[in-house]
Amino acid sequence: MTTTHKLDMNLFQYQVGQLWSVAEASKNETGGGEGIEVRVNEPFDENNYPPESPLLPLTPGGPPLTKGQYTHKVYHLASRVPAFIRLIAPKGSLEIHEKAWNAYPYCRTIVTVSLPFHLLSVSLCITFYL
Repeated sequence: MTTTHKLDMNLFQYQVGQLWSVAEASKNETGGGEGIEVRVNEPFDENNYPPESPLLPLTPGGPPLTKGQYTHKVYHLASRVPAFIRLIAPKGSLEIHEKAWNAYPYCRTIVTVSLPFHLLSVSLCITFYL
């Protein structure tokens, strides 16, 4: 069963609300060097922070999306895990890097977790329509 709810706002209002809620959540989870560090939060286009591969077009056969909001966040998780894991985890392994290209209603997010000395790096690319 599918339900739909009409939102009484335009695209710009939705984008402002989405950016505000993400920034507010990041602020609430950050403190004392832990939590979420926003390294970059700027508009992207073909010249500034372009995605590694083109974003999908809004309509089949249409031009790919080339403008939107780029964010690079680092999630510092050391204070969120038990002490014995902090003792055995290599430095930097309790950080998750998230790079996102949000071209509403399309968003691509790449989440990367790496171990020091390039022993292991895991990347997950998530693509969705909002």
